[in-house]
Amino acid sequence: MTHSRSDGKPARLGWWPEVRDRSGDRQPLTRDQIVAAAIKLIDAEGLDGFSMRRLGKELGAGATSLYWHVKDKDQLIDLVLDESTLDVRLDDDATAPWRDRLAGLAREIRAGLKRHHHLAPLYGSRIPAGPNLLRVMEHLLSLLRAGGFDGDKLMLAFASLTNYVIGSVIMDSRALSGPETEGKSREELQAMYLAMLASLPADVYPNLVRLIPEAGPAAIAEDADFEYGLQRMLDGMEADLRRSGGA
Repeated sequence: MTHSRSDGKPARLGWWPEVRDRSGDRQPLTRDQIVAAAIKLIDAEGLDGFSMRRLGKELGAGATSLYWHVKDKDQLIDLVLDESTLDVRLDDDATAPWRDRLAGLAREIRAGLKRHHHLAPLYGSRIPAGPNLLRVMEHLLSLLRAGGFDGDKLMLAFASLTNYVIGSVIMDSRALSGPETEGKSREELQAMYLAMLASLPADVYPNLVRLIPEAGPAAIAEDADFEYGLQRMLDGMEADLRRSGGA
């Protein structure tokens, strides 16, 4: 859970909790094990079902063992958020155009968020302070700067893009609620919604009735709305750069 500098030495963050050594124990429980188990539990059951007691039961460990490594549940959540971004790949083609690299990184971040979609809503409510998350943010900023963004435009482009990616995952992973949705699969819910649209009076809701029949396969394919929005956002960013004399 450490981040390396360009010289290969770990970057130390004064606010980030250090790993405590338990090498003298016969069966030491490491912080990495605790964080990995927490991620697995949250992925399976969501944040509502997550507690330190539940985690301890999952690990077969008491509260003392857990709190040796993490101060409290809040600190553990920060560690979980940071660790969940570790598999976001940043090894893109450095010779590719900045726009292609930026789109690729947006897709990669989104894929990582979808793997741990219960965590996505937390990104807007916690300070992104961990080394793994900072590494992703730094790479994103470097791509934007390479494209010609700086000053206010760099900040605004960064915020707009990250908000769009995180928001898309939250919307895609939201669960429908209500008595008529209980026990139904995603496919059944989709069919139910389409039937509702088709049953509407065409003279009152002409566009809703025609919405699905007129949409081609490309419009309803998985991730189609994300890709459309991403490309239109990049179109606007590129046009803004041209107006201001950037790349």
